[in-house]
Formats: sequence, structure tokens, C-alpha cells
Amino acid sequence: MRNRIYSAGQVPAVACVVPDVVLRSQKAVQRYLNAFQDCLQRAWKPVVVRAGVRFRPSAVYAVRQGSKTACGTFAEKDHAYYCPADSGIYFDWEELGQWEDYGHVAAQVYTLVTMAHEFGHHVQELVGISTYYDDRWGEVAGSAHLEPMRRHELQASCFGSAFLGANQTPLDLYGARYEAYLSEASYGDHPPATARDHGSPQSNTEWAAAAFTAMSPAACNTWVAPRAG
Repeated sequence: MRNRIYSAGQVPAVACVVPDVVLRSQKAVQRYLNAFQDCLQRAWKPVVVRAGVRFRPSAVYAVRQGSKTACGTFAEKDHAYYCPADSGIYFDWEELGQWEDYGHVAAQVYTLVTMAHEFGHHVQELVGISTYYDDRWGEVAGSAHLEPMRRHELQASCFGSAFLGANQTPLDLYGARYEAYLSEASYGDHPPATARDHGSPQSNTEWAAAAFTAMSPAACNTWVAPRAG
């Protein structure tokens, strides 16, 4: 598909400082998410503007299962999601506390990768890609919905990796933190996943690697790629 975001240039590095907090309370998670969202907004705004679109900020909320959002009730399966109704990114803050059990680095990097992905959906919404996705969705039925879903989700992750690659230094994505990023960026639909809606680990790895190196949405046109998992 054609979209001016692909020719809008690299995502810039920004002076990104996130607090080194333990993600075990709603207050700590909200503070961490607010700081990282600020980094994402400042980095993506000039790219979106160069694509000829007015930038609209997102909002981020640390919630728990059962919370009401502009897109319905935050359910048990909803670890995090983007809601186009209010440009909101919703996170299960209690789950992030469980990630701390795997280590502080794992919890922080999981949050960075997931938040960058969800903000990728915000970029898709701003530049009209989400409308294109909705149109593709409406043209098919049943299991055929999975292909446009994979392309949409892979692209959001790809946009996230473009930002993370551009901001590798301010976010200190080196050593153990870089290894944690690689693990998260390659996750995808692991068998026996009931719905192949986010792309295979191989597809996620390849798109993430290309975007991290290119630091640009130009590496993320999943809509013209050959059919794959």
C-alpha cells in the first residue's frame, strides 16, 4: 500500500530518560509509562508531520483486569492494547509486577517493547493505515481475517523496532537489555497458538531486525510483502 509515512525519513533519537523504578505498583508503572510515552511522542511527531498528517498525542493508562476503557472492559487476555476511540494505550500493571519476578531488566524491556508496539498502532491510526486495514478486514470473512491482522500487528511491531533502533543509546539497549529486546521482538505466534494473528517468530524477527537497523518506517510496509506467517 502507498502511504507517505514510508518516505517520511528516519525516526530521530530523542533525549529519552525513563525512571529506574520497580514495576510492582500502579503508581510506579504509570510513572514509567508516562515517561516512555513522552519519548515516543517526541520521536514520532516529526515523522508523522513529514507524512503530511497532524500529530495527535496518545494517552497511557495503567489499569487492571475488569477496568472500564473507551474500548470496553479490560479483560484477562488483554495484557496491553491500543484503543483508537480515545487514542489510549492500556496496560495491565499487575502483569508487569509479575514480570519483575523474571528480573528487573526483563520487566523493563518487556514494557518498552510492548509500549513501542502499541504506539505503533497509534501511528497507524494517525496516518490512515488503520483505515486501510479496516477496509481489508471488511473484504474477507472467517479465518481470512487473520492475514490482514498479521500484517497490521507485524507493522506495529516493526514501527516499534524502528523507534527502539533509533533510540538504542538513550534507552541503553545493549548487553542484557539488548538480548531481552531480541527475545521480545521475536516472540510472535508460538505454537500451539489458537489464532495466528501476530505473525510467526521468524516473521517478527525479520521485520524487527530490518526496522531496528533502518530506524525508519520505510522498512515496515508489511502490506506489500508476499504471503507468509
